Parts: sequence; C-alpha cells; structure tokens
Amino acid sequence: MKHFDKILCPYDFSPHSEEALRYAMKLADNTTGITLLNAIQLPYLIDPNGFSYYDFKADELKKSTEDSLAKKVEEVKSTYPDLNFDFKIEVDNDPAEIVLKVQKEGKYDLIVIGSHGRKGLGRILMGSVAEAILRDADCPVLIIKMIKPKTAA
Repeated sequence: MKHFDKILCPYDFSPHSEEALRYAMKLADNTTGITLLNAIQLPYLIDPNGFSYYDFKADELKKSTEDSLAKKVEEVKSTYPDLNFDFKIEVDNDPAEIVLKVQKEGKYDLIVIGSHGRKGLGRILMGSVAEAILRDADCPVLIIKMIKPKTAA
C-alpha cells in the first residue's frame, strides 16, 4: 500500500466527515500527519445602501469552531495515540476553493472527503464540493460515500 505523508481531511462535524476521518485514520501510520480542515462560510449582511459585510458574530463562530476542532483532535489523539493530528480553520464562502488552496500550499499527498451524495435539483443548487475538489486537486482524492444500511422488507 502507498504511504501517505500528509492527509487533508475536510471536516464539518457531519456524519459524512466523521466517516471520511475514519478512512483517513485507516490509511495513516505513525509518520503520517492528518489535518482536519474546517471551512467557515460566514453569513453576510447587505444594508440599505448596498454595502455588504460579515456579521458581527463571525469572531464568535470562528472561536466556537476552533474550540470544537481542538476538542475533536484531542478525542482522536486519546483513542489513536500513535497517529499525528492537527487542525486548520479557513474562512471563505467557497469550501472547494479553501480545500484546494490548503492542499496546494501544504503539499498534502491525499485528500479524504465525505460526500453528502446529493442528487438532482439539490446537487444543481448546492453544487458538489467533492466533485470540484476531485477535478482540480494536485493529489489523489478519496471520496467517501456513506452507505445507508438496507432494511429487511
């Protein structure tokens, strides 16, 4: 199996990103660095004069996200002490651009990302972050799709 030095794992606290993190940990060894990346999309306001600006609670949102990611990293470090984890927070309204920028700047050699698996109109309206990353990344991209358990009929 190929050895990965640096794995980038976009992480938004969803079940999809939890599943991607599990896969990233399976692909890592004690020399691999795994970075959890959270892309904060800030709400913006438009005033009556046409000026747009970020909501004043942006700093609170960033601090809360930082606290939650630090807690998550400590949790996985305590469960997997042989693995190397860190986290990064970036602020922008295009998550795919953030992931691609961080991957290129950090020279990550694998991206492991969860897919929400939207179809039809939802995919058209929301776009596909995983697809944009797959298309433009400078490294292999592993897209993890959660499989719903089949129920007995």
